[in-house]
Amino acid sequence: DKYGLPKYSEVNCTRNNETVPCEQYVIKITDEETLPDPERPELIFSGSVHGNERVGPQVLVALAELLLSHASRTDGNPWLQHLVKTRTIVIVPTANAYGYNHNVRRELGVDPNRDFPYNLGDTKECMETTAARALNELWRDHLFQLGITFHAGRECITYEWGAKNHVKESGKSDKSPDNLSQQQLSRVMSRFGGKFEDSAQYYPDGTMNDVVYAVDGGMEDWGYAASWENEYTTPKPIKECNPSSFGGYPAEKTRYNNATHRAFNVLIEASNSKQPNATTWGDSSTLSDEALSDYLPEAEMAGHVPRNTRLSLLYIDLVQPYVLWKTHPYKGNVNKAVTFEWEVAGAIIVDKTQLKVWSDDPTGVTHTQAQSGVTRWYHKDLGLKVKTNNKGLFSADVDFATTGTYYVQAIATVDQDWATQGTGEDIPVPKVKPQTHIVNARTNDDWLYSNNGRVVRGQTVWTSQTVKIVVT
Repeated sequence: DKYGLPKYSEVNCTRNNETVPCEQYVIKITDEETLPDPERPELIFSGSVHGNERVGPQVLVALAELLLSHASRTDGNPWLQHLVKTRTIVIVPTANAYGYNHNVRRELGVDPNRDFPYNLGDTKECMETTAARALNELWRDHLFQLGITFHAGRECITYEWGAKNHVKESGKSDKSPDNLSQQQLSRVMSRFGGKFEDSAQYYPDGTMNDVVYAVDGGMEDWGYAASWENEYTTPKPIKECNPSSFGGYPAEKTRYNNATHRAFNVLIEASNSKQPNATTWGDSSTLSDEALSDYLPEAEMAGHVPRNTRLSLLYIDLVQPYVLWKTHPYKGNVNKAVTFEWEVAGAIIVDKTQLKVWSDDPTGVTHTQAQSGVTRWYHKDLGLKVKTNNKGLFSADVDFATTGTYYVQAIATVDQDWATQGTGEDIPVPKVKPQTHIVNARTNDDWLYSNNGRVVRGQTVWTSQTVKIVVT
């Protein structure tokens, strides 16, 4: 209804024992009271793009229930409440409503995940399904930085590239311009989700081309590259769609600006079985406040629903860095050191963090000694050289030499390695700098894109709230 897409009797679903036109239901979770907030990061989660793959809807409804239940409780988990207040989470549990209702892969014989305008030869063979059109409207409206689409039929977490135009002669996948950051995100999602109960293994991760198989017309590469790749790749992989189904679809709706399609769009194959037994869904024990505070013990397993709910929460956190106070004073005495403690989150590597201190005289800004470390999302399987795992927690003492009013911020620079790229066999294709919002938002001060009142602005320094200290 929101986007004025017609309903068609032939795309039918059963509701209350009646046959009615199918609808794609969308859940949006955020703190509405603090809107408008143009720079609030947005994510999209979809399930059942293939209608007979049933894990995604179960996971996404559980994710929505968990976030909403904690957001509305006075005793809710502060971390989950923070995610709801500071992110916009768009959930499409059954993207292929027809397929889900009829328990079939396709919508009227057309595969929705071959229905997006990426590397297709015939422009009549995209946006044929109502499923693809509904998702297209959401992407045109928003400014998504991260996305997950849940499938089933194998078990893996995969990222770009995933289309046939990015397979080398050797059969290996090209590396995308954002390969390092995608690899790190997928690895920590795999580990935070937890091990499978039947195999006692984590999700394997890698590019879609290497781990799954290459497909053209997939939503994943489209969501990653439709705003920029035509400028760098020949032949151009993104073309306007001109389908004939359902009376057609306006070509201008697949004419994208330079902002909307620069997201990590991760494919999660959640189960070897497309319709796993209910006994494998899992329980809520790994979704307790204690369990969510860290990676699970090596010996602990998780069912399909909690495993994917956990990794989705990590993903939501990592969409944007933030700095939070843990403890700080409001008063101090001259020449008597006071301690400040803070946490850096929404990132993996803390390249630099320190306190910024100033008084009513803005020319007298000072900084404490710079520190570095890792956040609670660091995992040894990233293979990074890390001296100690401080889980993003830092502290510093400040000694005020004179009386007066002072102001203190904790500041941090994070994940600067995400801007680095491979060489030789790992050189990015196309050979351009990282193109995603999530990478540039934390590594590139000059990055600025907008769409429909939403903004992504690059910054290499992230700040806490400012604390006022009265020193006597």
